[in-house]
Amino acid sequence: MTQINSTTYPLHIFDEHNYGRIQMRGTDALSLLQRLTTNDMLKLQPGHGCQTVLTTPIGRIIDVLHVIHAGDVIWVITSNNQGPTVYNHLKKNIFFNDKVTIAPAGRAYAQRAIYGEDATQWLEQTYAVSLSQLPIWHVAHHDEMMLCRISPVGGAGWRVLWPNERAHGDVLAGLPTLTSDHLSCWQIEAGVPEFGTELTLDYIPLEAGLWSAISFAKGCYVGQEIIARMESRGRLAKTLTRVRLNAPHPTPTPIVTTAGKEAGVLTRMTHSPRFGYIGLAYLSTKVEPDVTLHIDGDEMKRCDEVWSVVAP
Repeated sequence: MTQINSTTYPLHIFDEHNYGRIQMRGTDALSLLQRLTTNDMLKLQPGHGCQTVLTTPIGRIIDVLHVIHAGDVIWVITSNNQGPTVYNHLKKNIFFNDKVTIAPAGRAYAQRAIYGEDATQWLEQTYAVSLSQLPIWHVAHHDEMMLCRISPVGGAGWRVLWPNERAHGDVLAGLPTLTSDHLSCWQIEAGVPEFGTELTLDYIPLEAGLWSAISFAKGCYVGQEIIARMESRGRLAKTLTRVRLNAPHPTPTPIVTTAGKEAGVLTRMTHSPRFGYIGLAYLSTKVEPDVTLHIDGDEMKRCDEVWSVVAP
């Protein structure tokens, strides 16, 4: 469990050097992603970006990708330490006639995330670029730097990429570093799932709340049958939910009803200075919203109110 003392969301930088960076080129680059992932990649325009989910044939989450259309290059940003997995998965699914090449770019490009209430304003002032109206997942450019809006953790979130030989990192190096514990706390407050805890092969994208990363109008893709069936029938077995607890607990930990029936699992928790003991949990859709649940004998309640104090 994380224990955070600060009650503010100051500007911080988070090192994403272990996140995979893959460059795709060729007229069939988006078509490859179209048949392997959940979102409608053929609608992606230059300068735009989106989230899309790489799924197994039974609709389970391999990884959640941030895809950026940068003109002649399609960027694929993976989750932490997932670069080799995603690269190999894409490569083995290239057909003989596909006009697409893929290349790892982690060694050639640096990547950082900037979070906090003042993140947007700081980037605008530092790089003289307008960002306030940029939609989530889209990209703006400054010199050879890419500025991408991402989930508003801590108030605002930005992903920054630049060639390693450029000196952009010198400016960013002056920002205070966000620890993994702080980032996890801000993610839980905002209800943002993380790879390895909420985003795993145990769950499908709909259960994780990734509705905006899924197109229900596109053609076939790997895992579509399961995902489309669950959406059309409205039969999700479980959903990711923010919860309040009255004591710290290790994770993952089973959650049960008062009668002792299995109700879900606590995936992550933290102590927030603003909201106390809070966490993310997958709960059965059969559990009524106002039911008191139990975890290791302690009470736990589902929480539907918005905890994050800054809107996206």
